[in-house]
Amino acid sequence: MEYILSFISKLSHLNAICILLKPNEAKLNAVLRSYFNRLLGFLGKNVSKNIVFCFTNTRGTFFAPGDTGPLLKKLIESYSTENIRFTKQNTFCFDNESFRYLALRKQGLELDEYQTESYVRSWEYSVREYGRMMEYIVTRPLHAVSDTLSVNEAEQLIRKLSRPIAETKKLIEENIQLAKDHKKRVLENPELALEGIPQLNVSVKVLEHPRTVCSGEKCCHVLEDGPNMKIEYTSICHDRCYLKGVIQETLYDENLQDCEAMNPRDGKKYSLQQ
Repeated sequence: MEYILSFISKLSHLNAICILLKPNEAKLNAVLRSYFNRLLGFLGKNVSKNIVFCFTNTRGTFFAPGDTGPLLKKLIESYSTENIRFTKQNTFCFDNESFRYLALRKQGLELDEYQTESYVRSWEYSVREYGRMMEYIVTRPLHAVSDTLSVNEAEQLIRKLSRPIAETKKLIEENIQLAKDHKKRVLENPELALEGIPQLNVSVKVLEHPRTVCSGEKCCHVLEDGPNMKIEYTSICHDRCYLKGVIQETLYDENLQDCEAMNPRDGKKYSLQQ
């Protein structure tokens, strides 16, 4: 979802949100309910007018939603207040048999007349469904992306605020304790009042560009700060990393496997020798 929102942030509006499904999904309820909750939470209730349902691999169900249809209908009924529609008008069924046909011909395999006609019928039906989908989408009201961005940015900002708030709280408590200790010393020796109240200050250094670091034992070490533990990164894996879809200070993010510092074959970080 983060990657999708990062991508659409470059757009001024959305014409449609296509939800791809298979015609026979036994566990549709649990999966799709979670998806709908997040989708409506990020994009807002007004996006319901732009939702379309696309079913793939539907030749086996005679180009129909199959067993997924009743489950999806029941799920959508639970969102009655969101005005989500699941009708023939915004439902489209496809099959990619034409691609398989071309792959077979590319390999030099000959198909009999019956098989060829079957692929042709599948292709023609999918083309008609695609045309019908385009005709429907152009009638949809434009959904402004700015509304989506404001919600997304607010959520990411809240996530990032947790650590600064904790650090600020700790700093305030330490300065209060320093002030109390100084007060005791001043009562014992009034001349110390001229020195002023000692206070701890923190300066924030903004990096010029994002970077990828590693939490491995060789790349960082743990610092004890009273009852708290902090991690100091001693090695930078990728100094200028502009990988998209990764939230700052996130551990074990799957998108990090696409970083240049990672080996694409096993997803692990290159060794220092490499």
